[in-house]
Amino acid sequence: MKKIIATLAAVAACSFLNASIYYVDMAKVYQNFYKAKEAAAQINASAETTKSELQKMDEKRQALIKELQPLVEKAKNPALTEAAKKDIIEKEVTPKAQAIQRMETDMRNISEQAKVRLRESAQRIQQVHFEEISKEIEKIAKEKKADYVLAKSVCLFAKPEFDLSDEVIKRINASAPAAPKK
Repeated sequence: MKKIIATLAAVAACSFLNASIYYVDMAKVYQNFYKAKEAAAQINASAETTKSELQKMDEKRQALIKELQPLVEKAKNPALTEAAKKDIIEKEVTPKAQAIQRMETDMRNISEQAKVRLRESAQRIQQVHFEEISKEIEKIAKEKKADYVLAKSVCLFAKPEFDLSDEVIKRINASAPAAPKK
């Protein structure tokens, strides 16, 4: 709220001083930045790799569960002595149950670590991209002799002719590699 009020006050002051004010839709610019699209594709590929790894682990876990079920039934056999039941539980049931628990713990850890790693990576990449975008906005502002360039998100109203978004998108994508021919 303070940010909006400060922005409005700055805009009001600028209008009295006849300052030139432009704005940029940062969300639109970022969504159309080729590097952001490439980074998103890489992050999604990494997430898919982790998902595939977790699926393989889950298949192994399910196989162990299937192996465990007959052993549990075997240990419940009323014809067995308590010593035989205890022996089956100690030597066959418990190791498989522990292996299943370890797998479940490993799967949770891998999933949580992947989420954290991907989120941090996305944030670092986004920060670098926003720095690149900001530099290009600064260049455009100097060319247009702009006094201010605001984010569209803080503008309550602005005329479309003061929107630099498309120009920024064009500039930041100027160095994009050519799309492969089909």
